Amino acid sequence: GALSVKDLLENVHGPLYSLLLHLWSSVAGESEWALRFPSAIAGVLTVPAFAWLAGRWLGRDAVTPAAWLAAGSPFLVWYSQEARNYSLLILCVCASAAALLELQRRCDLAGVGRYLGLAAMAMLSNLSFALLAPLHLRWWLAGDPATRPARLRSLALTVGVMLLVAAPWFGSIARTWDWRRLQPERNAVAGETALRGTTTFHAAAVPFALHAFAVGYTLGPSLRELRSHAGAETLKRHAAELALVSLVFGALGAAGIVALARRKRLADTILWLVAPGLLVSYFAAQNFKVFHPRYLAVSLPCVLLVLAAGFASLSPRLRRIATVAVAALWSVSLYQHYFVADYAREDYRGALAVVRAQVAPDEQVLAMGSEDPVQFYARGLKVDRLWLGHVQSAGVMPAKFAAKLSQAGGTWVVLSRAEDLDPQDTFARWLEQTYPRAGRWSRPGVRVWHVTGSDRAAEAPPAPAVP
Repeated sequence: GALSVKDLLENVHGPLYSLLLHLWSSVAGESEWALRFPSAIAGVLTVPAFAWLAGRWLGRDAVTPAAWLAAGSPFLVWYSQEARNYSLLILCVCASAAALLELQRRCDLAGVGRYLGLAAMAMLSNLSFALLAPLHLRWWLAGDPATRPARLRSLALTVGVMLLVAAPWFGSIARTWDWRRLQPERNAVAGETALRGTTTFHAAAVPFALHAFAVGYTLGPSLRELRSHAGAETLKRHAAELALVSLVFGALGAAGIVALARRKRLADTILWLVAPGLLVSYFAAQNFKVFHPRYLAVSLPCVLLVLAAGFASLSPRLRRIATVAVAALWSVSLYQHYFVADYAREDYRGALAVVRAQVAPDEQVLAMGSEDPVQFYARGLKVDRLWLGHVQSAGVMPAKFAAKLSQAGGTWVVLSRAEDLDPQDTFARWLEQTYPRAGRWSRPGVRVWHVTGSDRAAEAPPAPAVP
C-alpha cells in the first residue's frame, strides 16, 4: 500500500527499513521471498562487516573465528529470515563500529563521511542504536594520539549531523512513550498494569538474553513454552541442554574476557554489553518498555567478539574442541529451527490455507492477537481485526465480538500470541463455551474457529474477564 512521509515520521523503530522494504516490494512484489530478501542480504553482509570489525577491535588473529561465528549464529539466522529491521540494524552496528575504529588510525573527510552514513543508517534502522552512544563517544576520544585532534574537530560535526538526521522523529519519540516512568523515585499509579502479560521484567531476562545470543531461540525451552507456562518445571525439562550451553559458552566467554583484559578492551566491553543491558532492564523494571533480547541486538556483536577473542586465545587443540562443541550446539539449534514444529514460528500460512480451502464468499477473517501476519496471509479475503486486549475489561469483549460477527455471514477467527494480552486464555475459553458447535483447527502457535450465529449456545456464558 501507500507509504506517506507521515507514516515514516511516526515510525520511530525503523523508518529506514520500512522505506527500503516498501521500495523493494514495489519492484519484487509482496511474496514471502520478496519481503524476507532484504533481511537475508543484510544477514549475509554482516559476515564480512563483522570480520572487518573484529580485525579493527581485536586484531587479525580474531578475524577468521569472528567470520564463522557471524555466519553460523542461530540468533543472526533467525533475524535474517524476518521482514523486520534487526538484521539491518546489526549490519549497520558492525560496519559503523569498524568505520569509527578506522578513524582512530586515520581521520580524514572520507572516513568521517563513511562513519556518518553508517551511523545514520543504524539509527534510522532502530532507535536502540542510541544505546551505543557512550561506547562510540569513548572511541571518538580514545585511540592514537596522532589522530585525536582531527577526531575532536570531527566530533562536533558528527554530533550535529546525527541530531539533524534524528530531528524529524523527535516529536514521535516524545509522544510514543511515557517518559515520566523513567524517574527513579516514581511509584506506579493506581491501576497501572504491566505492559505485557503479568510482568514487564523478570530476574531471568538477562540470562535468557545471553542464552538467545549464544544459541538462538531454538535450543532449550521454546518461545511458546516460555510464554505459556515458564517456571521451574519448564527449565527442568531442558536442564541438560541449558547446562551444556552454559558450560561451552561460559568457558569460551571466560577465555574471551581474559583475552580482552590482555588487549585492554574490558572498558569497551562494559560500555558495549553491560551498560545497554542495565539500561534496557531498567526500562522494563520501570514499566517503560518490555524486555526482549532483540532490544539488545546492538550488543550481540560484542558477545560474538568476546567468543572470537576466546577462540583466538586457545591452543590449537582446545580451539578444535571448542569448535566441535559450538558447532554441535548450533547444529541442533538450527535443525530444530527448520524442522521441529515446537520451535517454529507461528504457522500463519498453514492456518490461512485451512481458511482459504473452506471460506464462503460472504464470510470474513477476524485477526486477533498478532494481527499483521494474518492480514498478509489472508490477502484477497475480507479481513477485519479485533484487539484482544478488550478481554481485560469486563463486558466489553462480547459486545465487540458480536458486532464483528454481524458484519458477515460467517467469521473465521484466527488467534495467535494470546499470551501477550490474555495470558489466562480467557477469550478462547469463552469463545468455545459461547459457540460450542464452531469448527476448530490448529497449527503451531495459531488457532482457528469458524463461527456462525447458529453455533451459539442456548445459554451464553458470563462475559470474559481476566482475574
